[in-house]
Amino acid sequence: MTVTFERLGRWFLAGAALSAGALVVVLLLLEGTARLASSIALGALGASLLIQGVVWTTLQRRWFGSPAALRLTATRGTPALARVAGVTSTTSAIGNEAIPVLDLDVGGRLVRRRVRVPFNHAADVRVGRMLPVRLDPEGSPVIVVEWDAVR
Repeated sequence: MTVTFERLGRWFLAGAALSAGALVVVLLLLEGTARLASSIALGALGASLLIQGVVWTTLQRRWFGSPAALRLTATRGTPALARVAGVTSTTSAIGNEAIPVLDLDVGGRLVRRRVRVPFNHAADVRVGRMLPVRLDPEGSPVIVVEWDAVR
């Protein structure tokens, strides 16, 4: 389970909000060239932070699912076993932990998910391997691999 991208997105969005607040203060207090230069700098900074925040938050939800659904599934999800039917390498990683696309066969249903693989479990990701997972109790497509239970 990973919520790293959501955290990054929130930090960028918070930075954009602070930049917008600073921009309002500059517009109220400064005049002339200082006002113009500061407004341009803060506007550009705020826009770039906003774009980064939206991108990271969107990546989190698209690749892994919403953090709330991931947490719910990790704590109250239905335990199951998933057979790795396929592994597609990507160039994505968080630190030294790869994020491959896994085709998982869960009870006869094939699902494709991006999964953050802890470094010490990289050798466990291979076709035919059974992985312990938790399924969302509300029926959404969210799946959490229980890496601590992998033997």
